[in-house]
Amino acid sequence: MYRVVAADLDGTLLRSDKTISEETIEELRRITEKGVFFIPSTGRTHRELPGVLRKLPFLRYALCCNGGAVYDYLEQRYLYEEVIPYDLALEVLEYTKTIPVYESVVVSGERICKGEDDGSICEYIRKRAVKDILFNFTGASDVKKAFAAKHSDSQKMLLYLDDRADRETVIRGLRERFPQLEISSSGPVFIEVNVKGVDKGKALIRFCRMQGIPAEESIAFGDAENDLTMLDAAGLAVVMENGTDEAKRHADMVCPSNDDDGVRIALQKLI
Repeated sequence: MYRVVAADLDGTLLRSDKTISEETIEELRRITEKGVFFIPSTGRTHRELPGVLRKLPFLRYALCCNGGAVYDYLEQRYLYEEVIPYDLALEVLEYTKTIPVYESVVVSGERICKGEDDGSICEYIRKRAVKDILFNFTGASDVKKAFAAKHSDSQKMLLYLDDRADRETVIRGLRERFPQLEISSSGPVFIEVNVKGVDKGKALIRFCRMQGIPAEESIAFGDAENDLTMLDAAGLAVVMENGTDEAKRHADMVCPSNDDDGVRIALQKLI
C-alpha cells in the first residue's frame, strides 16, 4: 500500500499552461480521503504554489525549495529548513557577477532578483520565469547588496542562464568553485542552487520518517534532473511521458504527459 504521494509541479502535476484539471484535483481528494499524504514537491517556495493548490482543504504540507524546506500550511511554519549560510550566499552572489547568469535568491520564501531598485524585475527574468510566481519577485540593481540588507540565510538560489551561456560549462564551474553546494537543473535555462546534501529525495525520506511511514510506501512523480533523487528514494518512481531521457532511466514506470493528466491516470491505477 502506498501512503505518500510526492509530485513535482512544473512539467509534472501542472499542465504546460500551469493549470491543473478538476479531474486531477478530484483524484487527489480521493487518495487523501483514503489516508494518503499528497505532497507537492517543487523548486518553488511555499508562497509560490498555484492558488488552486494552496486553497485545497486537504493540502497540508509541501516540500519546497528543491528539498530545502517542508512547509506546514495548517500551522503556517516550516517543519524544517536546510539553508545556504549567509556568508556563503554572499560569495555565490559575488561569483555570479563573473558568469553569464541572471541571479535570484530566496529569503524566507520571497525572491530577490535582478532588476531595478524600484522593485521592478529585469525583462530577461520576466520572460523566462514561471509567470504565476512573478508576484513573489522583487527586483534590485545589485542583488548581492539587496540580499545583504536582509542579513539572513538563503533557502535557495535560482540562476537564469543568459541565452549565450553553455549550461554544462556554467554548472561545472559552480560545482568546482562551490563544492559545499548542491547544483542541479530543472530546465534548459534554470540552475538550482542549494546547500550540499539538500535534494528532494532526502526531503521525501525525512518527511516519511516524521510521519512514521517507510519510504518504500511512497510514490514519486517527476520529469527532470532535480527530481532524480526523489525518484530514487521513493518506493515507486513514475516519470511523465514528457520527462527527460535521464529521468526516464530512473523510472519504474512512465505515465502519460503532464498535459494528458498523467499523474491522475497513474494514481487511478496505483491507489
